[in-house]
Amino acid sequence: MSELEDQKHIEALESLLRKPSKVTENMEFPKWEEVSNRSIRYDFEGKPKQTSQIISFFRKPMGYATVGGTLFAIAASILFVFLLKSTETKTLEVTSSALSEKKRSILSPLHVTVSQIKGKVFVIPAGSVTTVPLVEKYQLTSGDQISTETGSQVDLHFETGSWIRVSSQSEVVVDTLQKTNEGSLSQKFSVKKGKLFASVSKLSKDSEFIVQAGEHLTQVRGTVFSVTYDGVTETVAVREGSVAFGDLIINSKQQAIVKQGETIPQIASQVSPKEDKELKAFYTQAMLAKESMLYKEHSRLELVRLEDGTELRGVILGQTETHLHFQGLDGQIEIPIQNIVETEKIR
Repeated sequence: MSELEDQKHIEALESLLRKPSKVTENMEFPKWEEVSNRSIRYDFEGKPKQTSQIISFFRKPMGYATVGGTLFAIAASILFVFLLKSTETKTLEVTSSALSEKKRSILSPLHVTVSQIKGKVFVIPAGSVTTVPLVEKYQLTSGDQISTETGSQVDLHFETGSWIRVSSQSEVVVDTLQKTNEGSLSQKFSVKKGKLFASVSKLSKDSEFIVQAGEHLTQVRGTVFSVTYDGVTETVAVREGSVAFGDLIINSKQQAIVKQGETIPQIASQVSPKEDKELKAFYTQAMLAKESMLYKEHSRLELVRLEDGTELRGVILGQTETHLHFQGLDGQIEIPIQNIVETEKIR
């Protein structure tokens, strides 16, 4: 059969398909106006008849074709929306996870070194049970335990500018020395016996400096204070600033004393003359030691006077058009130039 004959045969078949059957010609169909006003019903009953796999676009009732196409379109739309939402959800989860990973704080050791040693001082390094002599420049870590003999003491210098002194016949555990990449600090100490002096630089909102002695905690924001514990009685005394001793706030020139098993007093008392004298001596010695360290590092020491009468001792590291970059005794600060009256070299 030639190509031309094939074409004619196909056209003849298509003509037969287009011609309605006699049964169809004898049937009466409703008018379009009537059909268009009918509601669609899905009342198929009984077992559906098996249909042929051949689809006819000419003999299949128009109503069924319209309904099937509509349902198929709706199903396809729902599937597309579902896939889109699923993709968006996964994208949001990945993004959220990435942001959480980025914001996650990274912990690292806070640098605290042994600055000055007087007499015999020992340390049990973290993870060890062996006592060894403590030496200057030793880098303290979380878990170290310091002990001093009679007439001995040790000063600890923090990278933040804080300063601690462990007095004679004392045992102090360094519980935590950590900092985060966001600048917050965690500093915790336990006084098992003896006395601890501290000059703490001003802390940020998320930072903490805590000393535990016996049953109670002393929390600090930035101050000069001491904690004494003899196994029975705890004494917390403040020279500058304020500390929280349990629920009690102890301010400058005040102290609180509590025995084991007793509750913390509701009101702080005036600091004793002996305690005030010891705190003053510690603070003066700590400031002189910090100055000495700065001078040794920079070979100079300067004084900056501000409009409000404040005098800052330290080293001028540089300046911008608006601020002076200054290394003070309590760490680095930025001083507005408009607040400075004068600067003076003192060493």
